[in-house]
Amino acid sequence: MATEKIKILPMEGCSLIRFGASENDVINVIGEPDERENIDDEDYNSEIWYYDEKGVTLFLDEMEDDGLLVSGIELENDNFELEGVSLIGKTIDEIKALAEKLKYGEADVEKEEWGEFRLSYEDKLLDFYFDESKKLISVSLGME
Repeated sequence: MATEKIKILPMEGCSLIRFGASENDVINVIGEPDERENIDDEDYNSEIWYYDEKGVTLFLDEMEDDGLLVSGIELENDNFELEGVSLIGKTIDEIKALAEKLKYGEADVEKEEWGEFRLSYEDKLLDFYFDESKKLISVSLGME
């Protein structure tokens, strides 16, 4: 049986989990993470949940009375799509063309110090990461 593709839903999350989901929501839908990283700051509490086999990383931030809620998602597998288009392995130009067709606004391209290229659409809180050969390797989604 083929695994259903994870649909990227800009500013909402993805078909697997939505922004604002609680810890319990995440565990009920995806299960316990393979690893949890606690980021303690004097101003706020955050955790990063890694689902290695699924190629999914979730960022959870503590919200005043609601506990930890999903605030960011990173997808690093070949099982996600945007508007019906599978993305992994696409080039920067192919992603730019798709984003232009979807009217995602102005793009910003930057080479990260670790060698990857980042293509960002600030209006949609989407970052696309490419390897040295400029092929897509991951997508990071954020919420307002």
